[in-house]
Amino acid sequence: MIMKNIKITILSLLVVAFFGCDQDDNINETFNSVSGQSLVAFAGPSSNLAVVIDGTGTVDVEIQVSTVSDSDRTVTVAVDEESTAAAENYTLVSNMVTIPAGSYSGMLTINGVDNSVEPQAETIILNITDTTASNPSITSNSQHTVNIFQICPVPETYLVGEYLLTDNGNGNFGTDVPVTITVDPDEPTNRLFTAEFLPGTGVAQDVGAVLTLGCNFYSLGTIDINVTCTQVTSYIIGSAGASNSMYDLADDTVHTVNYLEDLEADCGPTIVQNFTLTKQ
Repeated sequence: MIMKNIKITILSLLVVAFFGCDQDDNINETFNSVSGQSLVAFAGPSSNLAVVIDGTGTVDVEIQVSTVSDSDRTVTVAVDEESTAAAENYTLVSNMVTIPAGSYSGMLTINGVDNSVEPQAETIILNITDTTASNPSITSNSQHTVNIFQICPVPETYLVGEYLLTDNGNGNFGTDVPVTITVDPDEPTNRLFTAEFLPGTGVAQDVGAVLTLGCNFYSLGTIDINVTCTQVTSYIIGSAGASNSMYDLADDTVHTVNYLEDLEADCGPTIVQNFTLTKQ
């Protein structure tokens, strides 16, 4: 299966950066918290910005740096032109993110407003364009995708209680696994459950899954357990975006949730997978 070459990597502040073709192919740089260069990067590949119908929403995007400093540092973020979301539906509180002295990370806050937000996800694609991190710094060329979509009120009893989870694809989850689904106390359209991720692989571990109920569709939050297919980048699953599956408020017995497998395309092409939740 697609994960056959996965191996666990302990992600510490020691990482390796590979330079582009205009650099010496044999050059490697070591990043750590004491010396060497600072690597600046997004903490993950994607996040969800759920906007209440005719209302608002917000999301924080974490940016990390591999070294600590005794003074504040700033990172500049820009929206990529490949984004599909209309600018009238979101604002960056500031495109300058502060990483406080003594810290390894800072937050970029994005506010959403439903001027013309669609039920199916559109994207806000972010790039890091500049940084004052020292030693000197190298900026990761990886992007961060924010999926922005509309959410509608749902009954507080919908998709809540005891369910059996069955993976329908490459074994990211198990078969007939009992899970207890609850309502997120901070986000009433989110459903929370714990399940084993990558069972039988030797790197299996329990994860807290977040399932957002958009306007008639499911969106799975990013799941990343620091497992890689290569030496550097991670094997991650998350929202299927425009391929997210739909739900029906009239039926609470069986739910099939689509998600994207291998968001960083390390084990192979990024593909749509799904799992089924069956009420007990």
